[in-house]
Amino acid sequence: MFLRLSLLFFLTLADALQSTSTESYRRLSSTAVTRWQRGARAADDTPLRVHIAVAQSNISQAGSALLAISDPDSPYYGRHWTPSEVVRAFAPAAKDIASVMKWLANSGIPSKRVSRSHGADQLRFDSTVGELSRILNTTYYHYTDVNNQGPQVACEAYHLPPSVASLIDYVTPTLPHVSGRLPGQRRTRARVDTPYVRRTRDVTSSLAAVDCRKYTAPSCLREIYGIPAETPAPHPNNSFGVFQLAWVTWRPEDLDAFFKLFQPELVGRRPLVERIDGGYLQYDYNVTAFNLEADLDFEYAMALSGSQPIVNLQVGDKFRLGNINNMLAAFDKYYCGALDPSMDPMFPDPLPGGYNKSTDCGTVAPPNVISISYSYNENDFPPEYLRRQCNEFLKLGLMGVTVVVSSGDTGTKTSPIPGTCIDPASGSPNATDSDRFSPQWPAACPWVTAVGGTQLTTQTTNTSSPPPAAAPSTGVHETAFRVASGDSFLSSSGGFSNVFSTPAYQLGAVTKYKHRERHHLATLAGRFNGRGRGYPDVAALASTYLAVVDDKLTTVYGTSASTPVFASIISMINNERLHAGKRRVGFVNPTLYAHANVLKDVASGANEGCGASEAFRASAGWDAVTGLGSPDYERMRRLFMSLP
Repeated sequence: MFLRLSLLFFLTLADALQSTSTESYRRLSSTAVTRWQRGARAADDTPLRVHIAVAQSNISQAGSALLAISDPDSPYYGRHWTPSEVVRAFAPAAKDIASVMKWLANSGIPSKRVSRSHGADQLRFDSTVGELSRILNTTYYHYTDVNNQGPQVACEAYHLPPSVASLIDYVTPTLPHVSGRLPGQRRTRARVDTPYVRRTRDVTSSLAAVDCRKYTAPSCLREIYGIPAETPAPHPNNSFGVFQLAWVTWRPEDLDAFFKLFQPELVGRRPLVERIDGGYLQYDYNVTAFNLEADLDFEYAMALSGSQPIVNLQVGDKFRLGNINNMLAAFDKYYCGALDPSMDPMFPDPLPGGYNKSTDCGTVAPPNVISISYSYNENDFPPEYLRRQCNEFLKLGLMGVTVVVSSGDTGTKTSPIPGTCIDPASGSPNATDSDRFSPQWPAACPWVTAVGGTQLTTQTTNTSSPPPAAAPSTGVHETAFRVASGDSFLSSSGGFSNVFSTPAYQLGAVTKYKHRERHHLATLAGRFNGRGRGYPDVAALASTYLAVVDDKLTTVYGTSASTPVFASIISMINNERLHAGKRRVGFVNPTLYAHANVLKDVASGANEGCGASEAFRASAGWDAVTGLGSPDYERMRRLFMSLP
């Protein structure tokens, strides 16, 4: 009954608040455009595949709907929506689609040339530069980016008539975009939180005894965070998935060597592989770049989660890397039409006259918890693209899915190399590395749980010797993650989105932080968006993880490690709730911000980047480097078990 009433309420409210905007001119607002160099004007007969994203209905009310079922004090807590109810709530209105189709027909594009996606919110047709330039009143040029990617045909602004301006989210091709590439090729939109390796040694010992004051292993995480070694049998309705890109592959030999050292009962256990758009796993090359991320994620997710099966969400084929949008489309066939071939790989290329029927669309049920140890540069995407993807995370939350993502390891910039801060004048990446801070994606989306990094005060960067005998970590405290990397430092990424505003559930915590740190933040004035969504939300150890990669015991650093740890804790709590006849926890941020005492505050250290050796500082309460703090399993378990 609640679901029907809530849908009716939000639909009615949205109708009452529907925008009457008369916007007709759109200067493309993504600062990524400035990293491209404009060349010659494109010839009128150049073919283009056009995509028009029709605005979803009621989407402005979706956040309120999610908070209504995620607020621990709400009478509707935990009453998640079904996929069909999500579709009904947010599908574009038939009258809006008809209005856009009428505009296209009046512009010389008859309906027989236009195809629709599954959910009808994406209209596609084949055109030419000359025709589309006339329809959008713009000029198309050839563009090449600063890394010589391209050329691409694009424009920098376009016009829409008032009759449809409020009904269309975006039109492509417009802004030039980076695209996915295979490992080993130069990528301008690369993963930026790749785990950092300090040393390796051959795996020859039996069950390892670890000094938890210096190194991180499953036993250390259990000791420090109170994670139980014995867990209930997996509930049949519980599930936990880990996102990976094609080519990034765990090695069975590495898993077994790790489990032999730290979790002997798991020797022989493997992740369950869910192949999306090919789901390519490679075993021909034992290369750290291919094996490190997956080995690390699954070694710790499996070790901490006990007998809970872990699903490997493997996205992409041998020739094209997948991305997060491909995974989201596999969960939701109605999102398939929102895939943009200028940014999202298609498998294979889109078919003439319609959406790509070969791409996995709604073929995969999303796990209860999804861990994503990848992050990208928010500045590399148009805001319209980010909002569409962020809304898809919101929809997962409405269905009771917890999405846990890495905050990144490069402080206030989005790569350890220079040129990934933002020039305040042009909006482009700034080679001087000393301007506006550059937020991480998808951590900057307010509907995910972003995990930052910490380290123990006893953990140093000196990892040249093998782990000494075991010793307790009692009395040792956590501080913000920061480790030397060549001539610079890696540190827990955190800050504020330039696209999304501060969500209601964290407004109080962020306001208090800005007041506490007002004198220091004044020294950073103009370098971040003080009204943006703050991240990370929480943190966990990100230092000196012992992992087996390519047959060697490796010391690894980064929030790629802390993310599956926090996700494992949520999955274990879900399991207990399901055994008790309760629902999954779903979107956890409102509960955690309302009960921050279930986390261990981290109040020392700072991140750095973009010329600031001390950017955002850890402090009492939420901060923009360690969030609300690190987990206390028993406190979190008691809280969530007390909820309906």
